[in-house]
Amino acid sequence: MGENRILAREKLLYAREFLVNKFLSEIYEIILDDDRPILTIKFRKGFILHIRYNDFGEYSYQILFSQKKFDRVRYDNYDDKWDVASKPHHLHPRNKQDAITSPMLGKPEKDIPLLIETIEKYL
Repeated sequence: MGENRILAREKLLYAREFLVNKFLSEIYEIILDDDRPILTIKFRKGFILHIRYNDFGEYSYQILFSQKKFDRVRYDNYDDKWDVASKPHHLHPRNKQDAITSPMLGKPEKDIPLLIETIEKYL
């Protein structure tokens, strides 16, 4: 378990460095919670990015726009109930309950550049 915890933290640190280097002037707060582990980045435009990895190889990348139901974009692999080609990896598009195929794999070196493309659409 300890090895996975370190791996999850290393993934968060990688994601944080990459995102901060790209969006420094767009960010007003960064919170790294080691206990869960989760990275929260608050953007000046008002949306919030949550990146989470756990000890079981699961991940989520969620951009939260408001408290309205489904006003988010979420990539994750927490469940495998969605009938998509990339199962268990899936994407919940903004304002939709359903899931679609996702390019994410829980590997920051591949996922974060794709996540940056998504974030840039909202800046």
